[in-house]
Amino acid sequence: MKTNLIVIAILCSSILSVIAQDKKQEPNKPTFFNRSEISYTFGIDEAIPNTTINALHIKTTFGFTLPHVGIGLGIETATFRGNNNANFNTLAFSGNLHLMAKPNSFEGTNYFLKGAAGYGVRIFNNYDRGLNYEAATGVIITTRKRSRYFAQAIYHHQNIDDFILSTGKIKIRTFGIGVGTWF
Repeated sequence: MKTNLIVIAILCSSILSVIAQDKKQEPNKPTFFNRSEISYTFGIDEAIPNTTINALHIKTTFGFTLPHVGIGLGIETATFRGNNNANFNTLAFSGNLHLMAKPNSFEGTNYFLKGAAGYGVRIFNNYDRGLNYEAATGVIITTRKRSRYFAQAIYHHQNIDDFILSTGKIKIRTFGIGVGTWF
């Protein structure tokens, strides 16, 4: 956990130093953004004895952004599958924050750091509940037609509450890649 925090701190300080060196001043009017993504993550350790769990995540986030910083609310559905027939589904709501190296309106290649924390709720019977958080870094590429796509490396942590075969909670830690659109 300490190494994860150190890596996140180094990435934050790198992006903040780039922001501090940016000489252009843009108006501080918040603009609306939408980020939709799909990612696949691989289990880092055994969440259940003799079982590593991989996950498929689909997420969309809506919010407001200033030139370098944005905040929003996200909704994500995830399917966690283990090599020992373990299967978990979550529907999570989260608070999201992102930092960009260059202003949001920049039309070239841009770099970002983002994080989120939320809770998976049990709306349907086959969905599990529990706390989750994630951190990611990646690159945004703007096409000639001004469409923005991104690729990211992502770390995701999911707790599953009320697990029958365990002490009540299991912790799923995964790391993987994702792609998406950023408007």
